[in-house]
Amino acid sequence: MPDWMHWLITIVLISIISVCAYYLYLRPYLYRLRPCKGTKEYGVCLPSGFLYYGIDISHHQGQIDWNKVAQSSAISEQPVKFIIMKATEGSSFTDTSYAENIRQARAAGFVCGAYHFYDPWTSPDKQAEHFIATAHLEKGDLLPVVDVERTGRSSGDLQRELLIFLKAIEAHYGVKPIIYASTKFRKRHLSNSAFDDYPFWVAHYYVVRPETAKPWLFWQFTDHASLDGIREYIDFNVFKGSEAEFTKLRIEN
Repeated sequence: MPDWMHWLITIVLISIISVCAYYLYLRPYLYRLRPCKGTKEYGVCLPSGFLYYGIDISHHQGQIDWNKVAQSSAISEQPVKFIIMKATEGSSFTDTSYAENIRQARAAGFVCGAYHFYDPWTSPDKQAEHFIATAHLEKGDLLPVVDVERTGRSSGDLQRELLIFLKAIEAHYGVKPIIYASTKFRKRHLSNSAFDDYPFWVAHYYVVRPETAKPWLFWQFTDHASLDGIREYIDFNVFKGSEAEFTKLRIEN
């Protein structure tokens, strides 16, 4: 093989490796270099123009000192006002911290919500029964949430069975549940118009605003925030809407 061919192959390989490294390891973190146009709190730059900020947690955050959480939030420029916590997954898993977290978060004065991590390989009816039996949502809590991140067999099967789950939750609580999904997952797997009537909580990091044409009410904008009283990093969220619109997302009965 001539020398020029060796050089050409080397240049092509270096180019491919450089492009892959940029998109996989560098590009996701370039947002940290942007000037902060919002308030710099909780270790992250909070998006501006929102009334309600909140976090979501699970047992992965470990034991939480809710007194510290409430105290640090109360003196911040953008106080945390809502907490959404994992309650269940599939038809049998219960988050080990859920019962204590929601009890203490309510006592600390936060608006609380609970989410179910949806398993596309498990009966949607059994999953709904498990969430209802575990979450024990009360008047004043946020609407129930379903976290959808896995496709299962196909998008069609996911959509059909997820609707069964949603209808079961709606029948029990008398409200439409909130669907959590990343903007890409929603576009690829939940574009069916049957989901357009449900409130959406979208996840999209490293952007100024979620890149989606579909309506959304909650936006999870980072998974790398920090808060006094919680040892591990947390996800941070905003609610897009007014006080009256936020109130409508709370269980009335």
